Amino acid sequence: MIRLDEILEKVQSYAPDADLGILRKAWVFGSKYHQGQQRKSGEPYFAHPLEVANILAGLRMDTETIAVAILHDTVEDTEATGQDIQSQFGTDVAAMVDGVTKLKKLDFRTAEEAQAESFRKLVFAMAKDIRVIVVKLADRLHNMRTLDAMPAAKKLRISRETMELYAPIANRLGIVSIQGELQDLSFKYLHEDVYAQLNSEVEARRPYFEAYIDRVRNEIVEALRPYGFEAEVKGRVKRLWSIWLKMQDKQLTFEEVHDLIAFRVLVDDVGACYGVLGAIHGLWSPHSELFKDYIAQPKANGYRSLHTTVVGPEGHRIEVQIRTQDMHRLAEFGIAAHWKYKEGKLALKPEEIAQYTKIRQLLQWAEDIEDSREFLDVLKVDLYADQVHVYTPAGDIRWFPAGATTLDFAYAIHSEVGQHCSGARVNDRMVKLNYQLRAGDTIEIITRNDQHPTKDWLKFAVTSRALSKIRHFLRREENNRAMEMGRTLLDQELRKHRLSLKGLLKDDGLRRALDEFHHPSPDQLYADVGYGRLAPTKVLALYVAPEMLAAEEEEEEVGTMSLSGLFRRMARRGGSPVRIHGMDGMLTVFAKCCRPLPGEPIIGFITRGRGITVHMSTCRQALALPAERRVDVEWDRQNSGNHAARISVVTVDRPMMLAELTRAVGKMNVNITKAEARTQRGEKAQILLEVSVHDARQLQSLMNDISRLKGVVSVSRERTP
Repeated sequence: MIRLDEILEKVQSYAPDADLGILRKAWVFGSKYHQGQQRKSGEPYFAHPLEVANILAGLRMDTETIAVAILHDTVEDTEATGQDIQSQFGTDVAAMVDGVTKLKKLDFRTAEEAQAESFRKLVFAMAKDIRVIVVKLADRLHNMRTLDAMPAAKKLRISRETMELYAPIANRLGIVSIQGELQDLSFKYLHEDVYAQLNSEVEARRPYFEAYIDRVRNEIVEALRPYGFEAEVKGRVKRLWSIWLKMQDKQLTFEEVHDLIAFRVLVDDVGACYGVLGAIHGLWSPHSELFKDYIAQPKANGYRSLHTTVVGPEGHRIEVQIRTQDMHRLAEFGIAAHWKYKEGKLALKPEEIAQYTKIRQLLQWAEDIEDSREFLDVLKVDLYADQVHVYTPAGDIRWFPAGATTLDFAYAIHSEVGQHCSGARVNDRMVKLNYQLRAGDTIEIITRNDQHPTKDWLKFAVTSRALSKIRHFLRREENNRAMEMGRTLLDQELRKHRLSLKGLLKDDGLRRALDEFHHPSPDQLYADVGYGRLAPTKVLALYVAPEMLAAEEEEEEVGTMSLSGLFRRMARRGGSPVRIHGMDGMLTVFAKCCRPLPGEPIIGFITRGRGITVHMSTCRQALALPAERRVDVEWDRQNSGNHAARISVVTVDRPMMLAELTRAVGKMNVNITKAEARTQRGEKAQILLEVSVHDARQLQSLMNDISRLKGVVSVSRERTP
């Protein structure tokens, strides 16, 4: 058990004029009332308050706050009363002890309204004196350090509560030293096997890491010497929770994480920070995309530092944080770093209080809002601005980055839930997949078996997990479509010569093609044909005599168009005017039911033996086709050409009308490839023209010009011949 003298020495090191009498008095009071009590671990109960006091002394807290730590369990767990404390230690200490006591029963896993009320109680205590939550954080930290003695279920509950509530609050108050340890300790109990394995991996490499840290530290010191910078250089292996988060976020194994070591360079002033940055970038090659200037743009909790990642010795990525001593104190002690003391008590000036007035002002709002849930909406705007917490229907809490959507939530629940997510019910209201999560939302995901990811989902997702799962699915589906297309095209070519793909596979005859083109499996061969990377004629040449292929060439010249001939003809004219995403080079055919033109929205469908059939996106026939055969297509602007279109012109039935019409169209620089005239009732005639135009805009311009001709009653576009 830590001794009081050790705590007193710590306090005197940063507050030499502190009145230590209040701490001695608190020790006598606490030891008296906790006499004979034991913790689950078997040690004296009074050891816990003293350890909490020691943590707070490490944060350079004032003597009143440290006294509260020594006294904080007396009202809850002994016969002492709040009046006893007030009479001996004063109103401020008694009020803080009362605030910490009320937080003892904070239940973070209750129903929504009770959950909001728990937040409210927490914030009330902070509003009265923000030191209350600092004591509570230290109390929770020591509890986590000694959690082994607790039953398994209680360890899980306390660890989850710590990870989801106390660690984020420590982060928001800028107390990074407590935040990091709380996260690591929670990780230890929430994922025991993963933690043990990761810890084993790190410890096995500890000797190497320590030697590497010494080497890099020395190189940094030597690199800074010519510039005259007085710097303190420290190195460390990153925290296990931080390593695990990166492994999860990037889908990496431990061996694939290359930036396990971080360095910190402490200097005296801001100018030196940027000077050191230049020297380090001169020493090792930097990753410019990983550079963060939190000095120019501090984090929401006031954190300031330069962060850069460089390729250090032996090709290892190393992160270097560069900051002043004052910035470092803020990073370690957070809000407490701004506080000044006189005789060990707080002595704050107005401008110093302003460092955290924004937080305190927010906390005061708690007293003005009666509805706990409404208050929670206010709290989320500031205290949890960097993250959003939402709930599952069962009341479990999940945290997401700001801007995350219901789609991110679905993938966080399970990959299969994400893959089949069709919508969500948020607070009993139906929303779309791109709905941005708001703090306190209760989310229920709606799934459908026939629902699958689309390219649009990449616009909705924010988290790396969701994005990687969506991209993987799209790549797999695209590859499957390419394989199906390639198989169809190859079989079509083979059947021209009384061969079949089925027959080749049965006799293992496809082995010749696999060996020739270095493909490990038929599926890979089909995919390459489907993607256009391998022409079907090259595969055919392995199975058909050269003279037979030459005869096919002659057939094409005289007008008998085979599939392979069509491929060659398309290649000669520069390719298709339509591009299929991820499958450029495939055969495309325009649907006669809608006859799309460049400039009109289109969609493609895989067909048997005819490649990709392109429809207008509004075509009724296309909308009736199976969704699994749909592919994304778009017009290729670099591959312009002429396209056939049909228009119907209703005119007055009189001699030479067709001749006048065709002559007028010719003057518009549009070729007519076919024309038909039919008489109608009421002395009218219908003239059907097939014209060759560049795009939909030119066709519309042509129709507008025709409609202005004398004798023309109406002009409309014909789709089906």
